[in-house]
Amino acid sequence: MHAEIPVFVLCGSDSCAVESLKEYYRIAREKGCTPEFLDDLQLLINDFEHFQNEESGKVALPD
Repeated sequence: MHAEIPVFVLCGSDSCAVESLKEYYRIAREKGCTPEFLDDLQLLINDFEHFQNEESGKVALPD
């Protein structure tokens, strides 16, 4: 690691993840992120939603 940059990771099993990503999307759009970034972020949101729908037994509050 060349620089110490904080990182925040969301897991598909985190029941707060989709809401968090959607709020991040809203903020990113407001701040003027590129359409390409927003499109990629929407794809990620879709993946999280799909996982949580298909694997609902694995979804819970993080501990």
